[in-house]
Amino acid sequence: MNGSPRVLDLLRDAVEAARSQRAATTVTALLVAVVCFVVLVTTGQAAVAEQQVVARIDGTGTRLVTLVDATGTAGIRAEAVAETEELSDVAWAFGLGPANDVVNASLPREDARVPARAVVGDLPPDLVLVAGRAPLPGEAVAGRDAARALGTDDGVGTVVPADATASGVRVDDARAVPVVGTFDASGPLAALDGTVLVATEPAGLVLSFVHVLADDASVVPRLGAALEAAPPAAAPDEVTVETAAGAVELRAVVAGDLGASARRTMALVMAVGCVVVAVTVLGAVSARRRDFGRRRALGATRSALVAGVLVQTACGAVCGVALGTVAGLVVVLRVVGAVPHVPFVVGVAGLTLLVALLGAVPSAALAAFRDPVRILRVP
Repeated sequence: MNGSPRVLDLLRDAVEAARSQRAATTVTALLVAVVCFVVLVTTGQAAVAEQQVVARIDGTGTRLVTLVDATGTAGIRAEAVAETEELSDVAWAFGLGPANDVVNASLPREDARVPARAVVGDLPPDLVLVAGRAPLPGEAVAGRDAARALGTDDGVGTVVPADATASGVRVDDARAVPVVGTFDASGPLAALDGTVLVATEPAGLVLSFVHVLADDASVVPRLGAALEAAPPAAAPDEVTVETAAGAVELRAVVAGDLGASARRTMALVMAVGCVVVAVTVLGAVSARRRDFGRRRALGATRSALVAGVLVQTACGAVCGVALGTVAGLVVVLRVVGAVPHVPFVVGVAGLTLLVALLGAVPSAALAAFRDPVRILRVP
């Protein structure tokens, strides 16, 4: 180890030192494992709780932004659906035209009329097809309640405008629209369960609603502001932009409170772990002070000694991090039935390893800057 050793030689020497000092390496590994385990069991449970709470808040209702033409004079362009879907923060978008009552062409009863709306864009995931298939332009799908009222529970039938007279209604009427499926609406779109949606080409169509789903609840204020600043309508002042502002604020508060509490717990555990690791490494370095003195006398650089101590500590710390991470995740999974997200787990493991190395720095510096003459002096 004379002069400035090669990196591989330095690593090999540090690993060999870690193997030869099994007691110190084992104690370091166990201490680091305990720190990692405690952080995951305490902070990890808080992280899982935060994930679950935020996931509930982040449902479709929180992320939904709706453009509404309440007066019927805004003139929202149907082409706005495709333009909105191209925005980076948008998961999906679809538009609905004005409502018109329809009846079953085969059973045109006045008491069995339901509203029908033209729909532009693909059906969102919250409208789940339970019978039939998705509609092509000129075809329709009915919500569960609408299908029950029309008598098309199997997802097959034909609807015509309710103002058609009974004598003039025919299945092949130009105004007749084939029903090819039934959907089940949930979440904030549950009101569409009583509606027939007619797939329509956007050209020339004016919409009453445009539903837009943001990728994440955190971007809802920005997306809502963007749509409100430049609504895609002939009369922008008549367009109302609706968002779940209260739910978005609640999400920020909940995530902030849970995250702050978890960070305080993590900081305390990491600080205690750093001190304990520092004391452990100091004991191991003190036991090898004559070895370090000989190396300095033979020409080893201070940086080589510091690096050797840190690598030796890292050997035990890596094993401890692996052991603590596995044990902590098993406990969290058994207690709460879920584990934190991968970035959180990787972050805890990396931070624990860093804390262990920081704890070893004072001892490494002490070994490197001791006077070899005093260490090797024979009484």
